[in-house]
Amino acid sequence: MESKFVEPVLVLVLEPGLAGPLRRRIRERLGAYGGEVTAVEGTDRFYLEVRGEIAVLQSLSVESWSGVEKVISLGQELLHAAADPAVDSKGVEVGSVCLGDGSFTIIAGPCAVEEEQRTLRIASEVCSAGADLFRAGAFKPRTSPYAFQGLGEVALQILQKTRQETGLGIVTEILDPRDVEKVATVADMFQVGSRNMHNYSLLKELGQTSVPVLLKRGFASTIDEFLMAAEYILSCGNSNVVLCERGIRCAAATRQVVLDLGSVPELQKRTHLPVLVDPSHGTADSFRVPALARAAAAVGADGILIEVHDQPEEALSDGPQALTPDQFRQLVPQVHQIRAMLDDDDSAVTDDLVSTSGGEDH
Repeated sequence: MESKFVEPVLVLVLEPGLAGPLRRRIRERLGAYGGEVTAVEGTDRFYLEVRGEIAVLQSLSVESWSGVEKVISLGQELLHAAADPAVDSKGVEVGSVCLGDGSFTIIAGPCAVEEEQRTLRIASEVCSAGADLFRAGAFKPRTSPYAFQGLGEVALQILQKTRQETGLGIVTEILDPRDVEKVATVADMFQVGSRNMHNYSLLKELGQTSVPVLLKRGFASTIDEFLMAAEYILSCGNSNVVLCERGIRCAAATRQVVLDLGSVPELQKRTHLPVLVDPSHGTADSFRVPALARAAAAVGADGILIEVHDQPEEALSDGPQALTPDQFRQLVPQVHQIRAMLDDDDSAVTDDLVSTSGGEDH
């Protein structure tokens, strides 16, 4: 039967002079985990070419096996998140909004649902100013166990009413795998915060749903770790994942947080998933937010996540980084204008290429 795996994903360099029975034992062990093995004889040693699912094979720690001198990885760990020309990337649909389809999406709202009238008031303000989706937390992970933790199920009821009155899709944070079904009755999109990027039980549970997931980068995580967290969700069957750069801790940065805008083009090169930027958490001070929101648009992000509160000084969480509704209203046309300029530049380059490729046949 013809193998479904064309190229090897691992090459095992065996120890010189390794006896035949030991070589067979390694081959049989790999085969037991789905590896298809081809032996290659060198000048003074044997090599094994292994085909199969690299994520499974690498989990075996083959390099520690007796008789194996070295393992060379040739395959791609990101079986689902990796950029692939064969993947028809049409974006991720959240209600009536599509993220990553070439448009610039703005998600806005307070850090947390505090009470009904304030939530409805802020939602109305951001909706009229041009927000595409409304974000507010019902459950809040806080550094201190004594800080405001969110209103829980009461907040979910408020968010339900907010959607009904404004028409905005709801983005809200999920903390506990046991709450997925309950929050899904309200959320048009789950948000996985920075602290939960490594909560693999939660990620696998979200992978069992079809609800879109906004996955934030951990504040001390590498890009590889970020993408592998997305892989947890994708590998369980949920293809509706959106990445969000939210800043990383850096001792030399102001407020110990730096917004890694360089991650945006890297993520877009390495994955087909939409990439958003959260300049609110990435700056921790409201006066920096507009400038870095504009920078996010300029660097090619698919959208931004902005915290908005009508009285930031009274906010129960993250007030210092929240914009007022008036500040948000001023920002929205600016980021759309920057994005439109980029689109115009791309069109101009395309037109130039088309015009210069024409003419007489040579």
